[in-house]
Amino acid sequence: MIRPINIGLSPNLEADDVQLALKVLLGGEDETARQLLVEWFENYFPGFETIAFNSGRSAEWAIIKALGLKGEDEVLIQEFTCVAVSNSVRWAGAKTIDVAIDPRTFNMDPVDLERKIGPRSRAVIVQHTFGHAADLEKIKAMCDRRGLVVIEDCAHALGASYKGQKVGTWGKAAFFSLGRDKVVSSVFGGVAITNDAKLAEKLRKIEQDLLENSWGWVTQQLLHPALTWLFFPFYNLGLGKLGLWGAQRLGLLSKAVYEVEKRGGRPECFPAKYAPRLARLGVHQLQKLERFNKHRQEIAQIYFEKLAETELGLPPRSEGDVYLRFTVTHPQARELYLRAKLERGWVLGDWYKSKYQVLNLPTYPSFSAEQARELCSQLKVWLKSEK
Repeated sequence: MIRPINIGLSPNLEADDVQLALKVLLGGEDETARQLLVEWFENYFPGFETIAFNSGRSAEWAIIKALGLKGEDEVLIQEFTCVAVSNSVRWAGAKTIDVAIDPRTFNMDPVDLERKIGPRSRAVIVQHTFGHAADLEKIKAMCDRRGLVVIEDCAHALGASYKGQKVGTWGKAAFFSLGRDKVVSSVFGGVAITNDAKLAEKLRKIEQDLLENSWGWVTQQLLHPALTWLFFPFYNLGLGKLGLWGAQRLGLLSKAVYEVEKRGGRPECFPAKYAPRLARLGVHQLQKLERFNKHRQEIAQIYFEKLAETELGLPPRSEGDVYLRFTVTHPQARELYLRAKLERGWVLGDWYKSKYQVLNLPTYPSFSAEQARELCSQLKVWLKSEK
């Protein structure tokens, strides 16, 4: 498949993923898939129990519920994040407090965290943004002194490590996402992990009381790989974009973030159990984790080398990072994003639109080293013309 550069449309998709999605779509339920996915995580994180949900936001919600946080209890989160993070805390009944980030790492600033901790603070959600591990040592020590629960948001960081220890294993609990644009994908899916037996028991009870998603919703997600694969080669011609838009309008596809969520509301599909049919896709992609992350690190190395002498603000280098996206900063980041889209048909990323002027460069599995070098060369041309 001729794949245009597009960072957001199911970037992990490979031909065998599409074939499997069609097979699952046409076949029946496989109740073993959910347990196989749980077992994969428990083998990958020895000593941690895994509870599966239909999304990372549902897993986060369940952790807050299991901790019994509600009312005026405060959960500190970083300000630079997806609306789903704050929504999940509020859906569970607790309050969020925003903490500033370090603009180089896009992770929580420990100095501002300490300023924001108050008498009602109960937990801190530590996000590993774009696959770059947060300053876990400093944050965990601070939380331990103040009696706060550490929850790791590993939605961008499955396979990453900090000082030789896997992210997700530093706090009392962690959650992961297998969303369509995450490290590995089952279109929708998520898990919570913990090495606290009592918390695991509560999480399991919460999961058992949830409903399964409807057949129609699961079918929507299974159609996503096939329809994306079908229309994506024609995306830059306009036909592909029109086809995907039409599929959404017809209810054949869903968005990664629902419109109601952007207004703080909760769609009916969250929270729910992890659909076994989607878990089959997740188990399949998890077998590719090491290859995917190795590729991302190799692409990141090209960016570090080719963009070192530019005025772009590059992320810090760390051996344990997995670079879900290689995010740079520049005062004209938005202009660079638009030029890439309009002049070359390249859809880069701008997670998350904010005062930080970020530009996300691709690292996804089918994005080649040759494409990365071409992108770097073109960025240098645009940067020179912006002066």
